[in-house]
Amino acid sequence: MGTIFLRILKDRKISLGVYCLTGMLLLWMFIALYPIVQEQATGLMELLEGMPEGFLKAFGVDSESFTTIEGFLAAKQYSATWPLMVILLLVAIAGAVIAGEIEKGSIEITLSRPVSRINIYFGRYLVGLVSLFVFTIFSVFSIVPLAALYDIDIAFSNVLKLSVITFLFGWAILSLSMLLSSIFSEKNRVYMIVGSLMIGMYILNTIALIKESIDYIKYASFFHYLDTVGALIFDTIGNTSIIVFSISAAVFTILGAWWFKKRDIAV
Repeated sequence: MGTIFLRILKDRKISLGVYCLTGMLLLWMFIALYPIVQEQATGLMELLEGMPEGFLKAFGVDSESFTTIEGFLAAKQYSATWPLMVILLLVAIAGAVIAGEIEKGSIEITLSRPVSRINIYFGRYLVGLVSLFVFTIFSVFSIVPLAALYDIDIAFSNVLKLSVITFLFGWAILSLSMLLSSIFSEKNRVYMIVGSLMIGMYILNTIALIKESIDYIKYASFFHYLDTVGALIFDTIGNTSIIVFSISAAVFTILGAWWFKKRDIAV
């Protein structure tokens, strides 16, 4: 398992490094914009006063979005941009390391070696998990030095809470993607299905915020449990979010390993 993990991780280290740098640059952009937004906060809030409350909630806009760096980043970076980036990163890895190799026929070489399928599966799974961890470190904890660069104060404990909730969100996405990669033999099908599920979940959460009479549909969306506002502004993580992401990740991981072990792959 260790050999498989190190080989795949070595092959992907440059692309992962570029992705981490991109995440940091986007974060830097938002932090650099914040002083300008803060100066215009009063005018922006007056402009938004006439808009429906549900519409503003759907897009994470409130007074905190313009008056505090925590609210601004929670609304602009970590409720939209960051989830999209981590989904693209993890789905690309999961789709390539199993379904992609089955599609190319290269996994047959690995399966012909005296290594159990469980070890093969988790060797690839760990590549995604380590990539998620590294990306989270660079794209979340960079808030502290970048904010200091602009003399903006932000509590480290809030950033730490944010890193936990975003990592758990990514862990659930990775586990789901690995399960689908174990089921299908074409990586494009993995990309399409996970992408469709995430878009569907995002739409459900948005509709629930706009129309309160059917707000119960939000519980079917991972985005509802990605409470970046609670982490960054209130320094809290809901127990429900931890439970949902952890159980989802564990179940998808077990199912993925089981399916990969039992499925018929010609060698």
